[in-house]
Amino acid sequence: MSLIVKNLQRVVSFNIGRLERDLGIIRQLMGVETYDVAVLCVDDRKIQELNRNYRGQGVPTDVLSFPAYEIASPGLLPDISEDEVPDLGDMFLGLPYIQHQCQQDGGNLSEVLPVIATHGLCHLIGYDHKTENQWKQMFDKELSIFQEYNKLTGLNLKPLLDKME
Repeated sequence: MSLIVKNLQRVVSFNIGRLERDLGIIRQLMGVETYDVAVLCVDDRKIQELNRNYRGQGVPTDVLSFPAYEIASPGLLPDISEDEVPDLGDMFLGLPYIQHQCQQDGGNLSEVLPVIATHGLCHLIGYDHKTENQWKQMFDKELSIFQEYNKLTGLNLKPLLDKME
């Protein structure tokens, strides 16, 4: 189904076509290419507002995911009837925050964006990292995706979570 990537910020310059291509590969590897996903790239003000309103955190962040369905078990996608839209949900990427983290950590924005987007997609399909067990499940899922992604692209991407948050 459709992948919509919109750049709603003007602070950070990035290759939106590459992000769309990376997301296409990742969605296929995750087996969610038949579901709609919207990815909105926003500035610090907008991601901070969303983070405050929906998570009670009044600070900017890298990614926020809003699943369209409540997932009973991580990775178990909902059965969609013919009259329902196969929508995973929406993801917001805080581009200035991500760029700032890249500058601090010496990361490459083009290589960090697919990592953060994968993390957001995992949240859309029910993965979380509030407990040690959840963190392990999510880490393992991201790791398996990147093992395949890296074979296809020649990159060496790794999961976002190297420790439980």
